[in-house]
Amino acid sequence: MYNCPNCSGNLSFDIASQTLMCDYCKTQLDPYEYEKTQDAEENDVYGVQVFTCPQCGGEIMTTNVTAAGFCTYCGASTILDSRMREEKRPTHIIPFSRTKEDCQKAYASFVKRALFAPGEFRDPEYLSRFRGIYIPYWVYTYKLNGNLRMYGTRTHRRGDYKVTDHYTLTGQVDASYEGLHYDASSSFDDTVAESIAPYERAKFQPFTPSILCGFYADAPDVKSHVYAKDAADTVCDDAMDRLSGVPEYRQHGLTLPSAEQFRSVSRYGLQLKGEEPVCAYLPVWFLTYRKNDRVAYAVMNGSTGKITADLPVDEKKYVFGSLLLAIPIFAALAFFFTMTGQMVLTTASVLALVSLVIYTIETSAISDKDTHAKDKGYNEPGDPGNAKTLHHPSKKKELEKKGQSVKKSFVLAFPFIVLLIIAAIPFVEDIIEGTLSAYKIYAILSALLLFGDLYVMHWFAESQTASRHMYLHTAGSTIAVIAAAGVLLWNPPSDIWYYAGTILAAIGVCLTFLGVISKYNVLATRPIPTFYDRKGGNDRAR
Repeated sequence: MYNCPNCSGNLSFDIASQTLMCDYCKTQLDPYEYEKTQDAEENDVYGVQVFTCPQCGGEIMTTNVTAAGFCTYCGASTILDSRMREEKRPTHIIPFSRTKEDCQKAYASFVKRALFAPGEFRDPEYLSRFRGIYIPYWVYTYKLNGNLRMYGTRTHRRGDYKVTDHYTLTGQVDASYEGLHYDASSSFDDTVAESIAPYERAKFQPFTPSILCGFYADAPDVKSHVYAKDAADTVCDDAMDRLSGVPEYRQHGLTLPSAEQFRSVSRYGLQLKGEEPVCAYLPVWFLTYRKNDRVAYAVMNGSTGKITADLPVDEKKYVFGSLLLAIPIFAALAFFFTMTGQMVLTTASVLALVSLVIYTIETSAISDKDTHAKDKGYNEPGDPGNAKTLHHPSKKKELEKKGQSVKKSFVLAFPFIVLLIIAAIPFVEDIIEGTLSAYKIYAILSALLLFGDLYVMHWFAESQTASRHMYLHTAGSTIAVIAAAGVLLWNPPSDIWYYAGTILAAIGVCLTFLGVISKYNVLATRPIPTFYDRKGGNDRAR
């Protein structure tokens, strides 16, 4: 679509020289001076080749005619459907300043610190799949000015009285905030966008389609009003932080309002005015790792080099590494500490409950991630003419369901609490008489841990979708605590029962920890995206 004027070869944007360069004769052109006749005639739109993934329905655009090799969002190996389309021009762009080689080196260094990452993450062929994409962002500009009027208090003692002085603090404010940016693509997760932010406002340049040569782009499909409140809150929070640092205000006990209260013109005397948001294309290096029905992303800011990545764990490497680590730990305990059977069993109970709590926290986080609970761009209505937004069920209903589950948990747990109190009465007598032995202390602790274990399991089963793997993983921690509590409450004279209880508890703890690793791998990846309003997305949805 952009051809060399000398040899008609394909032109691409060269990051090193920041020029258009011919792939064949190496002619260099200024991207702002090179304008096709069609582009010169159309001021508001430009022509692009659009590729649609047949599996997830995701779309990417390019000014080149070369076919895309794989889908950036779901990792599908080919993108077959393509067509020409006209897109509205953004106003600004930041050209790539980090090369693909820079990205590969930074990612390789990043993965080196991840000892248990899958081996594919270090494969040079895998690293070669980094793709440069321009992500659309809404850019907001706000002005905050006026005669400030805020309030403060300072309290001091005067004789037998506590005196509180109230102050009205005034000042002149004239501030401008430019370049507040939020991603305008529902395909690009907000949490990923935040992790590689910010982009430097000074690098913004006027948009010209020729800079896209050799790269891909995504279309803006999230309305600008979606992030308007977030941008305004950012301005207010920053302004309050700066005001709180003024020595005179700090000395007189400045009372900071919330961001929403601070926007009130009538009370604080300030006016917050926002200009019309503009669209800008910002550079992102994108890498997709796909395994079964999950994908992992590695993303780098194409301007600053800031990188983030989803890093699942290779379970075989983790088990082998844990066994190696267990050897020096066992040696240290054997030579430097003396542990009784009661101590070992109680420790197993603590580890079991901790592993179960981690398991439930991870499961809750997975639910939030898979439903895009923290991704406004994904959940808000998009552009009706270019929609790819997938809505999930109402959060209000989910919260109501969780609230009912917690209430039910307390009701079911009440009889168990009563039984636990009755069983603890003899131990209370021992405490009063001063005859409470060590094993009874361990027994009480294990019983309490058993109660906590059962309660967390019940809450988990009520608030999450039950599955065969979930029951297997959570059963491990319960087995560990029951084994420990049973042996400690029985207090047999033979050590063989302590050994048997310890082995059974260890198996249960290992089982739950394997579940923790399994859940972590799910949490470290994402579900394959499905865009209902695109070809391919509907097929997967059904």
